[in-house]
Amino acid sequence: MNEHGTGPRVSDETLVAFIDGELDAEQAREVEARIAADAELAQRFDSLCCGGQGLAEAFDALLERAPLERLGAGLASLPLAQPRAPRRRGLALAAAACLVLGMALDRLLLGGLPLHHEEYFNWRQRVADYMSLYTVQTLDHLPGDPAVHQAQLATVGERLGLALPAPDLALEGAQLRRAQILEYDGIPIAQLTYLDERYGPMALCITRSDGRAAAPQQERREGMNLVYWQDAGHAYLLIGHNPPEALQSMAAGLRQRLGGGGGV
Repeated sequence: MNEHGTGPRVSDETLVAFIDGELDAEQAREVEARIAADAELAQRFDSLCCGGQGLAEAFDALLERAPLERLGAGLASLPLAQPRAPRRRGLALAAAACLVLGMALDRLLLGGLPLHHEEYFNWRQRVADYMSLYTVQTLDHLPGDPAVHQAQLATVGERLGLALPAPDLALEGAQLRRAQILEYDGIPIAQLTYLDERYGPMALCITRSDGRAAAPQQERREGMNLVYWQDAGHAYLLIGHNPPEALQSMAAGLRQRLGGGGGV
């Protein structure tokens, strides 16, 4: 596996190792770039991550029927087992379970209704809920390779019908760490995550809009500052712990460079 997008097929075992964090930094960067550039591979990656969807409901049903007293008595009578080294399969299942829980949280927070339908779906609150979980450690291990980011931006831009050149997305004092599509019930939402050297995680989120342009507005949610606006085709949201004035300045630059700086 030595070429982005044109190398040999990435096996499921390699994807599981990537999910488990068992690849070295160079291999992880290459797999992430291949996922960003290859729709079929991204689908397989999603399948491995999401293969446990429905587990929560199944386990809830089992717990409701479980004979807890009898099981507790049975467990108490078992001899203590000698500790064994964990098997890779167990680690993979544990990692997959964590990913399922994380993706379930994504779905809970971001929902699946049209983003312009404010009376049913306040996407700004959902994004704030989601971003409040991010720490520096969430992002600092992600690859900083510009080639990887460009491949990710190309994939994201294609899904949204929007050109996303890396220079137009640069933010002063912050480094782009990842660009990805979060899709919920058929609604694609671009999430561009940054790591600000002073204020930590921040993100630019983009989705298709209903065509009504709207001037930038500011608010504060979950301890973070937000600037949001719309142009004729897309809705944008910039969120972070940066001071309101700094975030407003960043948003103004993004809006100008992405073509939404005039007419409203």
